[in-house]
Amino acid sequence: MFKKLAIAAALAASTSFAAWDLYPVLDQHKGEIGVGVGYSADNYTSSLTGSIGVRYSVIQNLELGLVLPYRFFTHYDGQDMNADGLGALTFMARYQITPTINVFTDVGFPTADESYYAKDVWSVAAGAQYSNSINSFIRFGSEIGIATYFIGSADITSMFLNASTEFEFNVTPQFTPYVGANIDVFLGYFADDGYRYNSVGGGDIDTRIYVGAKYAFNDMFEVGAYAGIWFGNGSYEDNTEKDVGTYARFKF
Repeated sequence: MFKKLAIAAALAASTSFAAWDLYPVLDQHKGEIGVGVGYSADNYTSSLTGSIGVRYSVIQNLELGLVLPYRFFTHYDGQDMNADGLGALTFMARYQITPTINVFTDVGFPTADESYYAKDVWSVAAGAQYSNSINSFIRFGSEIGIATYFIGSADITSMFLNASTEFEFNVTPQFTPYVGANIDVFLGYFADDGYRYNSVGGGDIDTRIYVGAKYAFNDMFEVGAYAGIWFGNGSYEDNTEKDVGTYARFKF
Protein backbone atom coordinates (compact mmCIF):
# COMPACT_ATOMS: atom_id res chain seq x y z
CA MET A 1 0.00 0.00 0.00
CA PHE A 2 2.61 2.55 1.02
CA LYS A 3 4.59 1.72 -2.12
CA LYS A 4 1.58 2.85 -4.14
CA LEU A 5 1.25 5.96 -1.96
CA ALA A 6 4.89 6.81 -2.54
CA ILE A 7 4.37 6.47 -6.28
CA ALA A 8 1.36 8.78 -6.13
CA ALA A 9 3.31 11.34 -4.10
CA ALA A 10 6.21 11.29 -6.54
CA LEU A 11 3.88 11.77 -9.48
CA ALA A 12 2.12 14.60 -7.71
CA ALA A 13 5.38 16.36 -6.95
CA SER A 14 6.46 16.26 -10.56
CA THR A 15 3.18 17.49 -12.03
CA SER A 16 2.87 21.16 -12.83
CA PHE A 17 -0.35 22.97 -12.06
CA ALA A 18 -2.32 24.73 -14.82
CA ALA A 19 -0.40 22.39 -17.01
CA TRP A 20 -0.29 24.42 -20.23
CA ASP A 21 1.74 27.54 -19.36
CA LEU A 22 2.14 30.48 -16.96
CA TYR A 23 1.01 33.24 -19.31
CA PRO A 24 -2.27 34.97 -20.29
CA VAL A 25 -5.14 32.87 -21.62
CA LEU A 26 -5.82 32.59 -25.33
CA ASP A 27 -7.97 35.17 -27.10
CA GLN A 28 -11.69 34.44 -27.35
CA HIS A 29 -12.54 31.48 -29.62
CA LYS A 30 -8.87 30.59 -30.09
CA GLY A 31 -7.52 27.13 -29.33
CA GLU A 32 -4.40 25.00 -29.29
CA ILE A 33 -3.60 21.30 -29.57
CA GLY A 34 -0.39 19.97 -28.06
CA VAL A 35 1.42 16.63 -28.15
CA GLY A 36 4.63 15.76 -26.36
CA VAL A 37 6.88 13.02 -25.09
CA GLY A 38 9.24 13.07 -22.12
CA TYR A 39 11.87 10.73 -20.69
CA SER A 40 12.84 10.83 -17.00
CA ALA A 41 15.41 8.87 -15.01
CA ASP A 42 16.72 8.83 -11.45
CA ASN A 43 19.19 6.57 -9.67
CA TYR A 44 16.80 3.63 -9.80
CA THR A 45 13.97 4.11 -12.30
CA SER A 46 13.37 5.47 -15.77
CA SER A 47 10.20 6.06 -17.75
CA LEU A 48 8.89 7.39 -21.05
CA THR A 49 5.58 9.27 -21.05
CA GLY A 50 3.63 10.94 -23.84
CA SER A 51 0.74 13.36 -23.63
CA ILE A 52 -1.92 14.95 -25.78
CA GLY A 53 -3.94 17.99 -24.83
CA VAL A 54 -6.24 20.70 -26.08
CA ARG A 55 -7.23 24.10 -24.75
CA TYR A 56 -9.84 26.56 -25.99
CA SER A 57 -11.01 30.01 -24.93
CA VAL A 58 -14.79 29.58 -24.86
CA ILE A 59 -15.51 33.23 -24.00
CA GLN A 60 -13.30 36.24 -23.44
CA ASN A 61 -10.86 35.56 -20.56
CA LEU A 62 -12.07 31.98 -19.88
CA GLU A 63 -9.91 29.09 -21.11
CA LEU A 64 -10.76 25.40 -20.71
CA GLY A 65 -8.48 22.46 -21.42
CA LEU A 66 -7.91 18.71 -21.20
CA VAL A 67 -4.62 16.82 -20.98
CA LEU A 68 -4.23 13.03 -21.13
CA PRO A 69 -0.82 11.39 -20.52
CA TYR A 70 0.22 7.87 -21.48
CA ARG A 71 3.09 5.94 -19.86
CA PHE A 72 4.94 3.86 -22.46
CA PHE A 73 7.26 2.05 -20.03
CA THR A 74 8.77 2.13 -16.56
CA HIS A 75 12.10 0.46 -15.78
CA TYR A 76 13.66 -0.30 -12.39
CA ASP A 77 17.37 -1.17 -12.38
CA GLY A 78 17.06 -1.76 -16.10
CA GLN A 79 14.19 -4.23 -15.75
CA ASP A 80 10.73 -3.61 -17.20
CA MET A 81 8.23 -3.19 -14.33
CA ASN A 82 5.21 -3.67 -16.65
CA ALA A 83 4.02 -0.31 -15.32
CA ASP A 84 2.46 1.54 -18.22
CA GLY A 85 -0.84 2.72 -19.64
CA LEU A 86 -3.08 5.76 -19.41
CA GLY A 87 -2.32 8.51 -16.92
CA ALA A 88 -4.70 10.77 -15.02
CA LEU A 89 -6.96 12.78 -17.33
CA THR A 90 -6.78 16.41 -16.19
CA PHE A 91 -9.41 19.09 -16.77
CA MET A 92 -8.08 22.65 -16.57
CA ALA A 93 -9.80 26.01 -16.31
CA ARG A 94 -8.16 29.43 -16.23
CA TYR A 95 -9.80 32.84 -15.90
CA GLN A 96 -7.91 36.03 -16.68
CA ILE A 97 -8.85 38.71 -14.13
CA THR A 98 -6.50 41.39 -15.46
CA PRO A 99 -4.00 41.43 -18.34
CA THR A 100 -1.35 40.13 -15.90
CA ILE A 101 -3.28 37.92 -13.42
CA ASN A 102 -5.02 34.56 -13.92
CA VAL A 103 -6.75 32.24 -11.48
CA PHE A 104 -6.97 28.53 -12.23
CA THR A 105 -8.27 25.18 -11.12
CA ASP A 106 -7.29 21.69 -12.27
CA VAL A 107 -9.19 18.46 -11.63
CA GLY A 108 -7.50 15.10 -12.15
CA PHE A 109 -9.69 12.05 -12.73
CA PRO A 110 -8.90 8.43 -11.62
CA THR A 111 -8.13 7.17 -15.12
CA ALA A 112 -4.47 6.25 -14.49
CA ASP A 113 -3.36 2.65 -14.82
CA GLU A 114 -2.93 1.03 -11.40
CA SER A 115 0.33 -0.60 -12.48
CA TYR A 116 2.15 2.67 -11.75
CA TYR A 117 -0.35 4.87 -9.91
CA ALA A 118 -2.36 4.45 -6.73
CA LYS A 119 -5.96 3.27 -7.16
CA ASP A 120 -8.88 5.74 -7.12
CA VAL A 121 -6.82 8.95 -6.98
CA TRP A 122 -8.69 12.20 -7.57
CA SER A 123 -6.86 15.51 -7.51
CA VAL A 124 -7.90 19.14 -7.24
CA ALA A 125 -5.52 22.07 -7.61
CA ALA A 126 -6.18 25.80 -7.44
CA GLY A 127 -4.10 28.92 -7.46
CA ALA A 128 -3.12 32.13 -9.21
CA GLN A 129 -0.68 33.21 -11.90
CA TYR A 130 1.11 36.49 -12.57
CA SER A 131 2.89 37.30 -15.83
CA ASN A 132 4.30 40.40 -17.45
CA SER A 133 6.81 41.59 -20.02
CA ILE A 134 9.93 43.02 -18.40
CA ASN A 135 10.93 44.54 -21.73
CA SER A 136 10.61 43.67 -25.42
CA PHE A 137 13.14 40.86 -24.94
CA ILE A 138 12.08 39.14 -21.67
CA ARG A 139 8.68 37.82 -20.57
CA PHE A 140 8.10 36.57 -17.02
CA GLY A 141 5.51 34.09 -15.74
CA SER A 142 4.81 32.81 -12.22
CA GLU A 143 2.34 30.66 -10.32
CA ILE A 144 1.44 29.59 -6.79
CA GLY A 145 -1.16 27.03 -5.80
CA ILE A 146 -2.18 24.10 -3.62
CA ALA A 147 -2.94 20.59 -4.88
CA THR A 148 -4.93 18.00 -2.94
CA TYR A 149 -4.84 14.30 -3.85
CA PHE A 150 -7.69 12.13 -2.59
CA ILE A 151 -6.52 8.51 -2.43
CA GLY A 152 -9.82 6.69 -2.15
CA SER A 153 -8.36 3.20 -1.89
CA ALA A 154 -6.62 4.21 1.36
CA ASP A 155 -8.96 6.93 2.73
CA ILE A 156 -5.96 9.25 2.78
CA THR A 157 -5.52 12.76 1.41
CA SER A 158 -2.15 14.25 0.46
CA MET A 159 -1.45 17.95 -0.04
CA PHE A 160 1.25 19.89 -1.88
CA LEU A 161 2.10 23.58 -2.18
CA ASN A 162 3.63 24.58 -5.51
CA ALA A 163 5.40 27.73 -6.70
CA SER A 164 6.72 28.15 -10.24
CA THR A 165 8.49 30.83 -12.23
CA GLU A 166 9.72 31.09 -15.81
CA PHE A 167 11.56 33.57 -18.03
CA GLU A 168 11.18 33.60 -21.82
CA PHE A 169 13.73 35.35 -24.03
CA ASN A 170 12.49 36.65 -27.38
CA VAL A 171 15.72 36.16 -29.32
CA THR A 172 13.91 36.33 -32.67
CA PRO A 173 10.19 36.33 -33.57
CA GLN A 174 10.55 32.58 -34.22
CA PHE A 175 13.09 31.40 -31.62
CA THR A 176 12.35 31.65 -27.88
CA PRO A 177 14.58 29.99 -25.25
CA TYR A 178 13.36 29.85 -21.66
CA VAL A 179 14.47 28.92 -18.15
CA GLY A 180 12.37 28.17 -15.09
CA ALA A 181 11.96 26.52 -11.71
CA ASN A 182 9.28 24.61 -9.78
CA ILE A 183 9.23 24.28 -6.00
CA ASP A 184 6.97 21.67 -4.37
CA VAL A 185 6.37 21.61 -0.61
CA PHE A 186 4.84 18.38 0.68
CA LEU A 187 2.30 19.32 3.36
CA GLY A 188 1.61 15.76 4.51
CA TYR A 189 -0.83 12.86 4.41
CA PHE A 190 -4.12 13.13 6.29
CA ALA A 191 -6.67 10.42 7.10
CA ASP A 192 -10.38 11.12 6.71
CA ASP A 193 -10.75 11.50 10.49
CA GLY A 194 -8.29 14.39 10.47
CA TYR A 195 -5.37 12.49 12.00
CA ARG A 196 -2.06 13.47 10.47
CA TYR A 197 0.30 10.71 9.31
CA ASN A 198 3.46 12.23 10.73
CA SER A 199 5.45 9.10 9.88
CA VAL A 200 4.98 9.90 6.19
CA GLY A 201 6.32 13.41 6.69
CA GLY A 202 5.46 16.99 5.92
CA GLY A 203 7.32 20.13 4.97
CA ASP A 204 9.75 18.36 2.64
CA ILE A 205 10.78 20.48 -0.35
CA ASP A 206 11.63 19.36 -3.88
CA THR A 207 12.87 21.69 -6.62
CA ARG A 208 13.07 21.39 -10.38
CA ILE A 209 15.23 23.63 -12.55
CA TYR A 210 14.74 23.45 -16.30
CA VAL A 211 15.80 25.05 -19.58
CA GLY A 212 14.18 24.81 -22.98
CA ALA A 213 13.53 26.47 -26.30
CA LYS A 214 10.70 26.65 -28.80
CA TYR A 215 10.61 27.54 -32.48
CA ALA A 216 7.55 28.90 -34.27
CA PHE A 217 7.43 28.04 -37.96
CA ASN A 218 4.45 30.38 -38.34
CA ASP A 219 1.58 31.79 -36.28
CA MET A 220 -0.07 28.36 -36.07
CA PHE A 221 2.68 25.78 -35.50
CA GLU A 222 5.62 25.55 -33.08
CA VAL A 223 7.92 22.87 -31.70
CA GLY A 224 10.02 22.83 -28.55
CA ALA A 225 12.37 20.84 -26.35
CA TYR A 226 13.43 21.01 -22.71
CA ALA A 227 15.66 19.45 -20.06
CA GLY A 228 15.32 19.59 -16.29
CA ILE A 229 16.51 18.16 -12.99
CA TRP A 230 14.62 17.46 -9.74
CA PHE A 231 16.34 17.47 -6.35
CA GLY A 232 15.37 17.98 -2.71
CA ASN A 233 14.69 16.27 0.62
CA GLY A 234 11.24 14.85 -0.20
CA SER A 235 10.62 12.51 -3.12
CA TYR A 236 14.21 13.10 -4.28
CA GLU A 237 16.11 12.71 -1.01
CA ASP A 238 19.47 11.03 -1.75
CA ASN A 239 18.38 10.97 -5.37
CA THR A 240 17.94 13.27 -8.35
CA GLU A 241 15.72 12.94 -11.38
CA LYS A 242 16.69 14.16 -14.83
CA ASP A 243 14.14 14.68 -17.57
CA VAL A 244 14.20 15.64 -21.24
CA GLY A 245 11.34 16.05 -23.66
CA THR A 246 10.00 17.50 -26.86
CA TYR A 247 6.61 18.80 -27.94
CA ALA A 248 4.62 20.32 -30.81
CA ARG A 249 1.69 22.74 -30.65
CA PHE A 250 -0.86 23.66 -33.30
CA LYS A 251 -3.05 26.76 -32.90
CA PHE A 252 -6.52 27.06 -34.38
